[in-house]
Amino acid sequence: MKLTAELALSQVKINSRRSLGAIFATALSTALMTGVMCFVTSGNAMLVNFLGEDYGEYGGAYKTILFIPALILGLLIAFMSVTVISNIYESSAGKRIGEFGTLKCVGATRAQIRETVLFEGLWIGLVGIPLGLITGTLLGFVGVSIAGRYIDSFVELSRSIVMRPMEVSLPFVVSVWTYVFAAIFALVVVLVSAGKPAGRACKIKAIHCIRGIEGVKPVIKRIRGNRLAERFLGYEGGLGYINIKRKASAYKSTIRALALSITLILLLGSLSKQAAGIMAWMGDSMGNDMLVSLTSAMDEGVNPETGKEEIEILVPFSYETVSELTDKLMEYGIPIQAVGENRCTYNTVYDEGLVTDELREISGIVDEFGELETTVTTVDKDFYAKLCERAGVPLGSNILVNAYSYNDDGRMKEVVPFIEGVKEITLIDAADNRVDLKIDGMLYAKDLPENAFKSLAGDPVRVIVPEGDARYVTWFCDPADDEKFTVFARSVLDEKYPLLTEDTYYDLGYNVQISRANQMIKVMNIAIILGEIILTGLIMLILLMGFASVISTLSSNIRVRRREFAVLKSVGMTRGALEKMLYGESLCCIFKAVGKGTVLGILIPWMINLFIRRVFAVRYELPVAYLAVGIVVVALVVVLITRVEIGKLGKQNIIEDIRME
Repeated sequence: MKLTAELALSQVKINSRRSLGAIFATALSTALMTGVMCFVTSGNAMLVNFLGEDYGEYGGAYKTILFIPALILGLLIAFMSVTVISNIYESSAGKRIGEFGTLKCVGATRAQIRETVLFEGLWIGLVGIPLGLITGTLLGFVGVSIAGRYIDSFVELSRSIVMRPMEVSLPFVVSVWTYVFAAIFALVVVLVSAGKPAGRACKIKAIHCIRGIEGVKPVIKRIRGNRLAERFLGYEGGLGYINIKRKASAYKSTIRALALSITLILLLGSLSKQAAGIMAWMGDSMGNDMLVSLTSAMDEGVNPETGKEEIEILVPFSYETVSELTDKLMEYGIPIQAVGENRCTYNTVYDEGLVTDELREISGIVDEFGELETTVTTVDKDFYAKLCERAGVPLGSNILVNAYSYNDDGRMKEVVPFIEGVKEITLIDAADNRVDLKIDGMLYAKDLPENAFKSLAGDPVRVIVPEGDARYVTWFCDPADDEKFTVFARSVLDEKYPLLTEDTYYDLGYNVQISRANQMIKVMNIAIILGEIILTGLIMLILLMGFASVISTLSSNIRVRRREFAVLKSVGMTRGALEKMLYGESLCCIFKAVGKGTVLGILIPWMINLFIRRVFAVRYELPVAYLAVGIVVVALVVVLITRVEIGKLGKQNIIEDIRME
């Protein structure tokens, strides 16, 4: 064995407490990466079993969903791991400055000093990495098992909605590449973490090492105290502030780890708040009626003459067919409303003289061809008669729904799109064929309380016509026995739209769904909750790693200053004043960490929300409770560590500490 490796091993044994901290951090880092890799391999196995080797037609999208979060989590784990583990090695190298000086005096070269520190990291990795692989496998097994239960619930709900077999499960799969990748990752983290302090240690001159000043030039510039610290903590607090400024490099790693902890706690709180907002928004928007839905497949293309998007409805549902099915569903004996929609065939020619100022102000409401997106709606005859009565028009009339709700950068906003007295609008298709549609009456939001007119993403123009083909047809009702009604509705729709294959949407051109509206919301909620649980678990483990680093570095920073404290006591500083100074340093660390961590903890989720609010009406809100918890936790950790180390200082002998080299 090389001499430097033997020396490193002896240091690992002698400084067992510090070594255990490094082993713990290395093992936790390896475990986190192993756990993430277990999720990736298990998720890949689930998708391969369900979709095939290449994930089917939408393989690229599924690969993105699987691997992008894994990449982000991997980078987060790597950054926190390097921060934490490098703190430990820097602290170790700082305490061994005198030893390095002695080694240089007896002929040790720079390369040998560097090797000593790097070998120390390798010895620690030799124990920490296998422990991390084992722990990570257990962590992955528990996580995949929990996720598998949510996946089973997700599949069960989805099966009840789409009314066809779905065999999807999340097995626990781990491959040899999981361990190879996690081990290489951990080894790189250890070498990178040990590399910086190793490089610094080998560059310090022998005389500086022996004197224990780490080769740092004396600070000539006068450092000013902090009046606020002096006001609340006296001159001792001001001295603590000056110490933090003077020893910025020593406390840098501690402040960084604490700031990251605040950031992660705020990130967790913000994302949880936004997830809750998404679930609440979807629940408010969709109601809880029983829905019987028919959806036609469509063929999308571009009209070669006009350049407009052209959509062909492959299985259009005629008004006569919908009426026949409605009459049969009504035989169940409960009120049922049928609503058919066609959002594919027509747009409305934009006429500035017909629209309100509210609609004009909406950015992007008019497309490049000067058209407004349009939904042509048909309803069953009884519902249509009620709507005509509300609008004050005779049967056979065209009714304009003069209400438009949209997501205005994270806030739902409702506007009246058309002015009073509109008598005609012009519909236009992809081939530029125009139809002048007479408007006989209008209905506003207050006139349409039914869930049938609630929509997560409506169009600015919605017109109700007496008859017409539809791409979507939905029957709304509220049966007392959902299971019994589902069997009945299934038998009715099977007469015309049977589910003959596992995927009727692609094979036959249509799809049938029967479920409560909140079942669809539950499917989304399960996915959101699953992601939230996984994220929470990983963040808690990363926080644990961060606090382990803080405990190691902060306690080391106090211990290596025993001689300084002894000198201060020898010139008259009392124990109480010394404690006050150290608590002042702790408070300075807390304030700096809270300031930096809060800024990042607000900025990162706010930037994430910029993308979320494009789809969901959810704005960023500061998680005040999480911020308070983060500050309290960080403060308690720092103060408790300081308190423990202060207690140990009381047992030291001043003379021996001053003579200490």
